[in-house]
Amino acid sequence: MRRRIRRLEKLAYALQAAPLLLTFSLMRLVPLSWASGTMGRIFRWAGPRLLYSRRIRRNLEIALPELDTASRRKITRGSWENLGRLAGEMIHLDRIWEDRIYDEVSAIGIEGFLAAADAGETITLKGDKIEIVGAENFARLQTLPGPALIFSPHMGNWELLPLFAARFGVFTSVVFRRPNNPYIARKIERMRAGMVSLIPKGFEGAIAAGRVMQAGGRLGFLVDQKQNRGLEIPFFGKPAMTGHTLAKLALDFDAPIFGTCVVRLPRGQFRFTITPALPYERTGDAKADQVAIMTAVNKQIEDWVRAHPEQWLWQHRRWPKHLYS
Repeated sequence: MRRRIRRLEKLAYALQAAPLLLTFSLMRLVPLSWASGTMGRIFRWAGPRLLYSRRIRRNLEIALPELDTASRRKITRGSWENLGRLAGEMIHLDRIWEDRIYDEVSAIGIEGFLAAADAGETITLKGDKIEIVGAENFARLQTLPGPALIFSPHMGNWELLPLFAARFGVFTSVVFRRPNNPYIARKIERMRAGMVSLIPKGFEGAIAAGRVMQAGGRLGFLVDQKQNRGLEIPFFGKPAMTGHTLAKLALDFDAPIFGTCVVRLPRGQFRFTITPALPYERTGDAKADQVAIMTAVNKQIEDWVRAHPEQWLWQHRRWPKHLYS
């Protein structure tokens, strides 16, 4: 009986994955701009008709109550379009980077980047499709002798973050939630191959994350989703259960924390921002220190979301259940 159930489950996963895997294959055959635009238009049309859009509208009421109905509808359509564009771009990640960026990097040199970082100056690198703001902080990540942590929200095309880091010589391990469907999970992992080492959430992932830190590696987190075992941290003025592993590792390993975000610009362009290391203190109260760190992290993410609300993943339930009743 168990074997039959497993076979049926495997068949169900295969049928579920088939349309997405077929779409990925078709999108690879067309130019990046066409794949992004087509998927964006499909999601922009279909998304608002799905039940998940009710959650988006409620999230907007919670986070941005000052918006009128028309603005919420616009953000809802934009959020779906951004998700569709990301889906269309996933299979083209290796085609987005511009090698001409290396020419600017060579012209400035590692010493120039580090001098700018020490002076608090911001270096912006610009290509035809890519703009990198805070490139001096990438150099800092490259040269730090010990471990470092990187956080990011689900904004714009967040899948580009490990690609950009890898191209700058900062190979990053990323803590992620593996999709339940094994066929989809394997496909996504193959697309990310060579850019990042993937660490699944859970007990085994926690052990692997500790090893990365002990080895002086760079560990990345997407930290803007609800974590029931996290800490209650303000987000848009409302308490939100927030994962605190980032803060705990920072304190345990005395590691700097950098913030990163990719936003979508017109004409298929992207702006990648990496912040200076987030300042934090040790007071001797571990929980209070973790709360302080994650409060600062949530505030940075909130600022990014306010600047580009149509590019954040509003589809998930970020706040406590009673706010949705």
